[in-house]
Amino acid sequence: LFGIMAKESGGKVHAVSRSGAAGPLQFMYATGLRFGLGTDNGFDLRFDPAASARANAEYMDEQLKVFNDNLELTLAAYNAGEGRMSRLVGSDTKVSFYDPRIYGQLSQETRDYVPYVLAAAWLFLHPDSYNLRFPKIDGAPGSITLKRPASLSELTVCLGSTGGMEERWYRTLRNLNPRLDPQQEQPA
Repeated sequence: LFGIMAKESGGKVHAVSRSGAAGPLQFMYATGLRFGLGTDNGFDLRFDPAASARANAEYMDEQLKVFNDNLELTLAAYNAGEGRMSRLVGSDTKVSFYDPRIYGQLSQETRDYVPYVLAAAWLFLHPDSYNLRFPKIDGAPGSITLKRPASLSELTVCLGSTGGMEERWYRTLRNLNPRLDPQQEQPA
């Protein structure tokens, strides 16, 4: 999940690709619907990090079964499309992603995507081997009490660069509040 999200959106909850894939895990509309990512009171659930992560796990489980637990083919299907990968692989689900009959038929994007995602996942799973340190995040919910109505954009300015967040409050507030329009004032 970390590797896919790193490549797909870099953790940006509101990312949208040129092809229309949306959210932190870049689901296409129809695929999102298949895994419960429709709309909720007008909000596109592909932008909900928790719902998107659950849908991604279900999708990966489904595709791992289709591709005989071959992670490389499953990741290629996530990027290039499951229908395309199924046509390329046919009944030979033991074929390697790197087999020229498969690899040579894929776009450069997909050829790069699979090793990138695997490398990101490997680094996340083995940070000490590479002298990496991921920050510890306190996942406890927090709240801000507004004395007057304000938008997320206005709060970004008000928070300034406190806590070493130079110009990152906007993305942080958007990611933590994916259902809020950043320009719409929130009540006091």
